[in-house]
Amino acid sequence: MIKHFLYLSLMFFYINGIGYIFHFIISRRLGPEGYGEFMVLYSFMLTVGFISSVYPTIAIKNILENKEEKLEVLRFLRIVAFITGLLFFSILSILSPYLKDFLHISNTFSIIIIALVSLLIFLENVEKGYLQAENRFDIYSFLNGLELTLRLLFAIIFVNLGFGIEGALSSSVFSMLFSLIILVYLNKNIFGSIKKLSFKKMIKSFLLVSPSGFFVYADDIFIKRIFEPLIAGYFASASILGKAYIWFILTLFSVIFVKISEKKEKAVKYILYFFIFMIFSFGITEIILYFIGEKVFLLLFGEKYLQAYEILPFYIFSVLPLLLNLVIYYVNISLEKAFFSVYVHLVFYYLGFAFIKFNSVYEYLAYIFIINAVFLMFNLLFFLKKFQDIHKQSIPQ
Repeated sequence: MIKHFLYLSLMFFYINGIGYIFHFIISRRLGPEGYGEFMVLYSFMLTVGFISSVYPTIAIKNILENKEEKLEVLRFLRIVAFITGLLFFSILSILSPYLKDFLHISNTFSIIIIALVSLLIFLENVEKGYLQAENRFDIYSFLNGLELTLRLLFAIIFVNLGFGIEGALSSSVFSMLFSLIILVYLNKNIFGSIKKLSFKKMIKSFLLVSPSGFFVYADDIFIKRIFEPLIAGYFASASILGKAYIWFILTLFSVIFVKISEKKEKAVKYILYFFIFMIFSFGITEIILYFIGEKVFLLLFGEKYLQAYEILPFYIFSVLPLLLNLVIYYVNISLEKAFFSVYVHLVFYYLGFAFIKFNSVYEYLAYIFIINAVFLMFNLLFFLKKFQDIHKQSIPQ
């Protein structure tokens, strides 16, 4: 167990480190205008790809429940993942002209690249789920690190060759394809019988996967539609560092999440402590930004992004209610309670980005803060009432 945690911890730090090096290099090569468009596409790609994150969960659960037929389960999931990925590839390809106009992207080829990534990521996640179910975390961690390292190398090569945004996006295609080939080689067992799984349970599993990725990257998807290219690039550079704070908090919450799962009646206490920690960490982050933030920001992105730094402290403040909501959603979904509210929130969140007219970055950030604060008040009331009922039930009559 300790060995597995060590592998995953090392993978987390390496992947995040190499991921940010990727963004710092790409942002310097493309400049603010090009990087703004790249982040629209990159965020859209991650959001589409996040749908496939249910497959490792399904693979692990069903393989562990059917150990004698684990290979049959693997083959069935490969077929389902291929059909699902092909469906997404077809839909995105057909809609690429409309998505190009809606998101204000330069050409449709970028959407085709994302469509191809969506096909590969569905297939890849099934294979990775099988590795996790087999407790091969050393190989799983190594391949994740290798994939992002290759993505960085391909991106540097393609962008320097003059392929620009499309080259940066294509790096994901080549690195994923390489990783998928290795995964299939390691897992083998391509041909043979299959074991059909319940589609109803698979859909339920999808609904019970935390939708954090859909929320976190939503603000970048619409920036070219709302702002001038230069302003979009400034916002993108500030938001990518702001997202480091979001993922840091959510990663730390995974530790508290175990405690909540074990002692549901004490969930309110644990959540309260974590909320206090979040506010404290926000204060520390803002102090660090005040003293050394600008120097570090310019070191990472370069002088071209000097004006972008002003956005960063406000961005981190604007996403605080969102972070609090995501913590509550993690708990609700794990208990299979009130997960419908997550999707109501998600729909309204995206509708606002798509149809509200914003005159400045600060209005945009105000919207992010206000809509998430409104849902936070609703979620806190419901959350406190629900766990008050759980506490009452736990008291002996």
